[in-house]
Amino acid sequence: MSGERYRIGELARTAGVTVRALHHYDRLGLLVPSERTHGGHRLYTGADVQRLYRLLALRELGLPLGEIAVVLDADDTLAGTVRRHLEHTEHRLEQLEALRLKLTRLLAALDGDAQPTTPILEAIEAMSMFEKYYTPEQLAQLERRRLEFGDEQIKAVEREWAELYASLREHRERGTDPADPAVQALGRRAGELVEMFTGGDPGIRDSLQRMYEQEGPRAARGMADAEDFAYLEAIRAARS
Repeated sequence: MSGERYRIGELARTAGVTVRALHHYDRLGLLVPSERTHGGHRLYTGADVQRLYRLLALRELGLPLGEIAVVLDADDTLAGTVRRHLEHTEHRLEQLEALRLKLTRLLAALDGDAQPTTPILEAIEAMSMFEKYYTPEQLAQLERRRLEFGDEQIKAVEREWAELYASLREHRERGTDPADPAVQALGRRAGELVEMFTGGDPGIRDSLQRMYEQEGPRAARGMADAEDFAYLEAIRAARS
């Protein structure tokens, strides 16, 4: 191969690239033909062909052309360049996974509740609130639990929360004592639903409590107001 010379069209056909791509590599200084004919046409040598195949191999790894230029001109930087690219790829994968979870939670907020017409801005607000109080690891754990439960069970739980808060409001407005057995039963069920959500994880439980303490009724997505929260706290206090 060292004695052969290739015109640009021949090299393009042999390497499976376009003439336009070879022109582009030439302009960037990535693959400048070693020789030219008397008429000024590009001639590629065997060394040029080897450089092209190395260039294409690095391109297949997803390396940007700027990084490829460095590697082609300094062989001893290949390991470091590939290592940096691997780190960049892993970081990008983490970003994509975070985006996937965000989109999944948004879709669940839009499709998975008893109010299918929930405005998208409200769904995004709820999603952003979750991201504010839960770590990425906790969000991933909650997503796994959501998948385990399935959409139907989640809808059923959301309906139960809405009914539970409505019952609490009725008792509060009637002035029912927080120690009354009927409202105590509602308080216990609220605790069971919280445990179902957290899976018994103390970190998730703490994050949930912090969200409710700081966000108040916003955390209940319109199912309860500040007075309902205060009444539920009184029920818990009466139990203890």
